[in-house]
Amino acid sequence: MSQRKYALVLSGGGFKGAFQLGALEYIMKNGITHEDGFVQMNPQFSIIAGVSVGALNGSFMAMQDMEGLVNLWEGVIKRGPSKIYTSDFVELDEKGAIQVKFDSVLKKLIPSSLFSAALSFIFRKKAFLKSIGDNFKSIRSLADNTPLAQTLFANIKRDKFKIPFRMGFTSLVDGEYYSPSVSDFDSDTELAKAILASAALPIVFPYVDSISFKKDNTMIAPQSLTDGGVREISPLGDVIDYIKKNDPEGDYHIIIINCYSDVELKAESPVFDVGSYAFRVTNDILAREVFRNDYSNFLLINKLVTDANKRGFELRDDHNIPLIKFKYKLIQPLDPNTPGNDTGDTLDSRKETLKFRREYGAKRTEEVMKIQTEIANRKVSSWS
Repeated sequence: MSQRKYALVLSGGGFKGAFQLGALEYIMKNGITHEDGFVQMNPQFSIIAGVSVGALNGSFMAMQDMEGLVNLWEGVIKRGPSKIYTSDFVELDEKGAIQVKFDSVLKKLIPSSLFSAALSFIFRKKAFLKSIGDNFKSIRSLADNTPLAQTLFANIKRDKFKIPFRMGFTSLVDGEYYSPSVSDFDSDTELAKAILASAALPIVFPYVDSISFKKDNTMIAPQSLTDGGVREISPLGDVIDYIKKNDPEGDYHIIIINCYSDVELKAESPVFDVGSYAFRVTNDILAREVFRNDYSNFLLINKLVTDANKRGFELRDDHNIPLIKFKYKLIQPLDPNTPGNDTGDTLDSRKETLKFRREYGAKRTEEVMKIQTEIANRKVSSWS
């Protein structure tokens, strides 16, 4: 039997990334169980890819710094969102949902006193309205993720990466999705900026102005870069591309840790203000849909390759490279509308929510591995 190899795919999901932490802690402590009953303890990943919070978690995993990853999340649990961002414009309500503080937004748009603003509107209406427009354009995001940036600049060093790692981000200028590797960067700063860009939740965090890295041996510097989850909520394709190019004969097992359930959480109210409307669409509904499409395509290709192999021929991609059937394990939350499975709002960073996600991630991973054990036991029974 060929040596098993492992690839790790980490989806986006904001503060739901604590679910991935719990899953990874379980895997590193208890190993990966296979359908034949074999348990790979202390698995060594050959390639890791992540987008959004998955890029953040994946970077520490690729540096083999589980302790650093745990410390980061325990800091968030202890200090709350201030470990990641600060904001004058948003706050969490009692249920953990993010709310826009419109009074603070108004103060940003009209920085002068109310009396002076009234006079300006009466006597200099055009200039006053232009001033509001200019102030509005200066608002790049609802929150400042400088605390996260400082953490990344302090910890992300190219020479610390022990495992090939790819992070995904999207350009608002050309609409392209980029997924460079660590070796594509010429400095630690640019690499840290890339991970920061991948984790830049749209609307909530500011985009990164520009990042320089190599693509096809040529230095490029795409602009206005934001969350890779805009295009690829799960970098499954990045991992498959890496394997096809670097180790197509390897016996790979892909571990996919998705922060979202494949079932949509029903909203409590049919009424949304502009803030909750934007967050609901971009960070919940679209995120799930992008993953569904990505995962469905993956399953379809696996099925087509299997059927083709049974008939004695192989399928090839547009570059004439044979398509591969991959073994995989999907770890994700169950139906959030069922009691005990709701991991909360994407931006819910309350202590109790983060602790629950971490524990739930470990629980779901244990359940997935238990299924593998049951399959192995059924095979043994059928043989006997």
